[in-house]
Amino acid sequence: MGKSLHEYLPRQLLPAPDAITAFCYLVANWSQSDLVLALTVNDQGNRAQIIATTSTTPFPNLEIIAPWPDLVEGAVIDITPFLKLPSVFFCLLNKVERIVYIPCGEPEQWRQGLLLVNPVEGGLRQLAEQKGYIAALYRQLLANHRQRQNSFIFEVQFQDIFDTVPLGLVLIKGDGSTAMVNSYASQWLQLPAGSHPVQLVAEHMKQARERCDNRDELTKIFRGLSADANFSAQGECLMGEKTFLIDTHPVRGDSRLGRVWIFSDISDMRQREQALLALAWLDPLTGAFNRRFLLSRVEAYQSQAVTGEALLTVMIFDIDHFKRINDTYGHDQGDVVLRTLAVRVKQVIEACKDSILVRWGGEEFVLLFFATNEDHAQSVAEELCFVMRSQPIELGDQQFLTATISLGGTLFRPGEQVLSDSIPRADQALYKAKHGGRDRWVWT
Repeated sequence: MGKSLHEYLPRQLLPAPDAITAFCYLVANWSQSDLVLALTVNDQGNRAQIIATTSTTPFPNLEIIAPWPDLVEGAVIDITPFLKLPSVFFCLLNKVERIVYIPCGEPEQWRQGLLLVNPVEGGLRQLAEQKGYIAALYRQLLANHRQRQNSFIFEVQFQDIFDTVPLGLVLIKGDGSTAMVNSYASQWLQLPAGSHPVQLVAEHMKQARERCDNRDELTKIFRGLSADANFSAQGECLMGEKTFLIDTHPVRGDSRLGRVWIFSDISDMRQREQALLALAWLDPLTGAFNRRFLLSRVEAYQSQAVTGEALLTVMIFDIDHFKRINDTYGHDQGDVVLRTLAVRVKQVIEACKDSILVRWGGEEFVLLFFATNEDHAQSVAEELCFVMRSQPIELGDQQFLTATISLGGTLFRPGEQVLSDSIPRADQALYKAKHGGRDRWVWT
């Protein structure tokens, strides 16, 4: 006949047990039991769940069914007549002669206790005498076990979120020793996911910023981090067509609790914003800005002009005989002429400081930019007239059209308003250009 389980205990190398498992082994030695199980009973009082055992074999997750509420009046209860053990007990033990239950709950809450299989009578009497202490200790151990279990579950849940959330996350410990990097952040930092020394992570963050197109701007944004432990900031990293939002802040505002870095790809959002801005600010036919855009920026242009560092140039021009073009070639071909004019003007003013081309209405356009002097401004007017007359416009089907423009220009003057003073004055110059023969510019 094989040895009982308790005969193996003195020389068995036990697994690293939690406190409840260790307590079960202690009770097993005191009572010389073949098996001790720590139980919790459900609210209905008919099923007990095993949470720890002295079995050296992995114990299955099962329930023990018994009329538990009727078994808790005595200090130590022999429940052998009331209990039918699952067959797994007979696989683990040679025989089952006696089963004793020690309820360990509070007087008004009996739903926890210890189940002893084949205890020795002498050891059992000693346990019965110390039942109150055993119950109190088990209750405390169970409370600690549940707290650790909840903490473990929370840590597992947090780790799962940390690893799978579609954001780059770096969590720096409060003592500044190590930092956790999730998989999304590892791509941005070019560093494997996991825990790393803070110095290594900081070096990779610096290298990532150096790869950004706006590295100097980011350096300024996050400069305060070295001087203020509770520093918080956000900045956008530009990398070609990609835009990343970088956010850093101390955990709950206290750097002693750690620091969080968040990297999020906002490229799609920025593209959608640009598309919406295009709908709001751009003329859909020519790609030039519309009046609404000019109204939103004109005050900034006037403020910049007051500094006197450059001369704000205001021009207004249109296509000569545009009605005749529409009547002769059709409105679709007239649209081709308008688009071509906008493209050529943008090419001419590409080198001009802070230039904006606005479709003012119909075939009429307004142009604002900063010139170094009046000669420079007038040379741009001359070039605009030249590029239109010198390059025929292809209308399709081997048709070509030479179109010209008339232009009026002026410089913004201190104390006036662009909309109410400068543009009307340029418009008067345009009127003179029209009546002077067209295909020319007039300055005022």
